[in-house]
Parts: sequence; structure tokens; C-alpha cells
Amino acid sequence: MSDKEVYGIVLSQKLTKDNVNMGVVMGTEKFTLKRIELNEDVRLKPQDKILITKDSEELKKTDQKLSYDDLSNEEQIEAEKAIHSIVIANENKYVGFFNKQSKDGTQLHLLEGISRKNSMKIIEEKELNGDFESFEDIDNRISFIDDSEDLIAKRVLYELSELNKVKKGRPTYLFASVKRSSKKEVLELDEFEDDDSFFIEKLKREGLVEQEGKRIR
Repeated sequence: MSDKEVYGIVLSQKLTKDNVNMGVVMGTEKFTLKRIELNEDVRLKPQDKILITKDSEELKKTDQKLSYDDLSNEEQIEAEKAIHSIVIANENKYVGFFNKQSKDGTQLHLLEGISRKNSMKIIEEKELNGDFESFEDIDNRISFIDDSEDLIAKRVLYELSELNKVKKGRPTYLFASVKRSSKKEVLELDEFEDDDSFFIEKLKREGLVEQEGKRIR
């Protein structure tokens, strides 16, 4: 996946004290968070989709890349909505993530609630009965997955909000391009668990995801 974002989902828009028309967007390719400067007459709503390349008639310039912690509470709420809409709109791409996994290099266990053993079961089902065709097809064929779209969305939120705080080790980004957090203390670990189990449990303890539920809070 390219790091270059072509379209963005609007999270907020406001005029600064100097009457500069500023907005915050999430890229639709790698969920990149960016602050943008818009042309003076442009008015947008949260969840609007806009072109964010140099060819955009609405955009004056891209100001800077943001971390999740740079967002306001309202922008974080809109970010969660945007994640889901992006995943749903690009269903083939994220179903393809399940289809491209192999026995010698699966990343499926990095999705919340999928163990290494269960990731092998997903691969075995795909090899036995063919590629998955949709999120619904995954949910119907894999008994321990109720909402595969939500699994992708949770992983994206996790990469944006938590994984970027890791100081040691080499965290694996499956879907997002992330700026390191500048506001919260960076996590210090003596060793890094490559299956991300430490961070999944941390998210559960802090209530960001439910112990058994499927909804991002």
C-alpha cells in the first residue's frame, strides 16, 4: 500500500483566530491523520470525503501529519466513524487481507481475539473451500468470527491510538501509517511481544475495547 493519500474523510473544520480555514482529515488509504488548510470559501461537514492532493480545488495546502493524541475528543469520535466507513467502502481490500495469508507467514493472529491456532483454522478453511468473497462470507464460514469488518476496524484504531506509543521493539502496522504520539508517555518495555498480546490486554484493562464484545468504544 502506498503512503500517499488521495482522498480524506473530514474529522473537523474550523476558522482559527486569524481566520485561517483549517480542517483535520483521515486518509482513506492508510488512515493517515493530517491537518489541512482549506480555501476560504470551503465549508465541510464531518465525514465528508474530499480530494487531498495538489489537484484539489478545496485544499490550499497540507499543514502537517498528526498523531491520534493530537485529536480532540470530538475528532476522535469522528475518527472512529471514519475508520468503519473506510473499511466498509474498501471491503475487497480488507477481505483480501484474509485471503493473502499463508501458513508460513500469517498475520491474522494480530487481529484482536484471533490466536495463532485460530489463524491456522482460517487459512485451512480458505485452502479447502476457496478464497473469501466478502466480510459476510468470512463471518459465515469461520465459526469464531462474528464481525470481520469490526476486527479490521479495531486493529486500525489500535494502531492509531496505542501501537504508536511503543518505544522498544518493532511493532507491526498492518493497515495504518502513524505519527508517533507526542502527548502521552511512550511505553517502556523490557521486551516486545511480537504477537501484540501485551497491548491487547492493556486496551481491555483501560476499557478501549470490551473483554468479549465487538464494538469499539
